[in-house]
Amino acid sequence: MACSKFVLPEEMTIEILKRVPTMTEIEVSLLVISNSELDGLNRLMIARPVVDGIPQSVFRDYKCYLYVPLKFTVIGSSNGIICMVYGIHCYLWNPVTKKCKELPRFPGNQEAYEKNQEGKLAFYFDTFSNDYKVLRLLCHLTTTGGLPVLQLYSTNTNSWKEIHVHDTSPIKVMSYPSLKLGPVINGAMYMGRKEYVVSFDLHSEVCIAVPIPTFMVRYSDILDFEGSVAAIFGSVSEGSEISLWTLDNIDGKVSWTKKFNIALDDMGWIYSYLGAGVLFGRRKDRTVFFLYDYMKNDFKYIPLPDTRLKTILKYKETLASVGGFNHNLYEFGKTVFLL
Repeated sequence: MACSKFVLPEEMTIEILKRVPTMTEIEVSLLVISNSELDGLNRLMIARPVVDGIPQSVFRDYKCYLYVPLKFTVIGSSNGIICMVYGIHCYLWNPVTKKCKELPRFPGNQEAYEKNQEGKLAFYFDTFSNDYKVLRLLCHLTTTGGLPVLQLYSTNTNSWKEIHVHDTSPIKVMSYPSLKLGPVINGAMYMGRKEYVVSFDLHSEVCIAVPIPTFMVRYSDILDFEGSVAAIFGSVSEGSEISLWTLDNIDGKVSWTKKFNIALDDMGWIYSYLGAGVLFGRRKDRTVFFLYDYMKNDFKYIPLPDTRLKTILKYKETLASVGGFNHNLYEFGKTVFLL
């Protein structure tokens, strides 16, 4: 089932097209980028709209597509399971087995994305409890009194629960409209904004805010860098060096440690660390994306036609399953569009 970095095998393409209800109900919303220097089964996936219904060939080496039903928004991927939402519906899906599961509706029968809530959904696998979980952050809503509320779904219980956040520092960070939930590392979800990085312990359900390095500006999402929390920082002064820093706990004291510099003058943002020393980001002009190998100090530019990225994730093909997987996604999608 491994996908060539050039094209999908013909038999796979035929199988996919056989399962598509009609071409008007399906679109290519994920562009998969392979890197031969990485693990052959790991791919960077960029969710994006299709231009005039036709997938755009963006780079000769990158031609592997994954088809998902029209209007679905991809939230994340873990162990080969992809989480997607559409309106009030939330699904877990394995593209390899073609099976999916609809989760219980969000509390209050709300839509997945309320006003100004984009980026405030996350999907991950909790290794401590052997459990797939979906996390949703709500804030600035009259129903929450303006305080952040975390809604947590567990496949073990097949239900949602709400966690109210009252700590002062986390509230300052979690109340930003454009806040994006970050990676889960060592049992904690990380997210950040200007002054702080916030960790939410998924078991103790406690939020902790850690200040970013003094006089620094962040140039990245919160990253999972070889199992450590990391971010790209630069000085507030013009023309200063840009570096990757990790958040370390040494003898019970949490502090930031500088790891290496990134030698790119017009770097705009780093979205993800792919492993094997490779970072994925874009330049300031937003028209050119790149893969940066910090060990080789080597850039590979990717001229993507769409500059607005909605979702970026790493995906690994597996046969993993979740209790309740009993639908073919494309057949199930027909029902969704009729609701």
